[in-house]
Amino acid sequence: MNPNEKRYILSRFSDYYSDADFRIKNIERREFGVGNSKKIDSRHLAFGSVSEFRGYLISNTPFFVSHSASYYNFPAATPIEKKQRIGADLIFDLDIHADGKYAVYSRLDEAKQDVIRLVEEFLLGDFGLSKSDILIVFSGNRGYHVHVTDSEYLLLEGDERREIVNYIRGEGLRYEDFFEWVEKLYGPRPDEGGYRGRIARSIIADPTRLAPRIFADESKRKMFIEGIKEGDWSRSSMKLSDIPKKVANIAKSLPVLSINADAAVTHDMSKLIRVPNSIHGETALVARIVEDVDKFDPLDDALLDKKRQLLVVFNEDVPSLEIAESTFGPYKKGEKKELPESVALFYILKESASMIPA
Repeated sequence: MNPNEKRYILSRFSDYYSDADFRIKNIERREFGVGNSKKIDSRHLAFGSVSEFRGYLISNTPFFVSHSASYYNFPAATPIEKKQRIGADLIFDLDIHADGKYAVYSRLDEAKQDVIRLVEEFLLGDFGLSKSDILIVFSGNRGYHVHVTDSEYLLLEGDERREIVNYIRGEGLRYEDFFEWVEKLYGPRPDEGGYRGRIARSIIADPTRLAPRIFADESKRKMFIEGIKEGDWSRSSMKLSDIPKKVANIAKSLPVLSINADAAVTHDMSKLIRVPNSIHGETALVARIVEDVDKFDPLDDALLDKKRQLLVVFNEDVPSLEIAESTFGPYKKGEKKELPESVALFYILKESASMIPA
């Protein structure tokens, strides 16, 4: 990216920040960090209000801006011990990883499904949180951030946060321990909470994964399912001692049972997380607050400007992408193309294209 491109892009970011919707809880208690050459070049910044923060972004526009999960008495103090932490949001970072620059963008729905499972199965289901204490944010690139602001979680220490994310990731679970012999084989019921109920409901949905031939018979399948509903896993001609191990093997392959969350982001309270509704400097996509996760389309709803056009030349071959319900590409190195500005900025920041001056 040359200096002229950098100036143009940051001017467009600045225009966006002039009326961006920032909803930063207790902003005066947050530490902020900004980045240009990397995601965080400097930190230990603090702002007394949203208007002060907005003014900074308009006049000193960075490529990246993040704030702390933690709340501090003195957020600008250094070293970190002098900040005096008084609590921290519980943050979950859910990303998709794929080879190459562009493969991840066709898989963003996988991250969205993880978010839905995290919220519905764990945060609302297992933990009993209220939707009003959960903020879902598209990261601006490869996934989503989920912020839990419930006051009961503010004072949790790092080890306690690690236990939560380990539980959500399904680490250390022994599904065999869900079963016991008391004349019959007893195990989890679908009306139970947590992983017990989750695995029971999953097996009820498709018992053939345990024994394809046996449960191909509708009457045998129905009898087994009715038993599971009562916690009795013995109503089958299967070798009962094999059931716990087979259930464990099935459970490890089911995405419904665990979430691919980055544990370090959750338990390390010194980390900074991208400011909701700020711009991601590697994509020009907005780290948009998600109001309706089912309907949210990151490659449409997170675009900056869909009206302006920008002429670019491609520096390398680029595969086709579905953006804003349109197909862009594939493009060849040296090809010139007029694109919607938001799409052009995306390719420029990926270093796949360069601006052609008007």
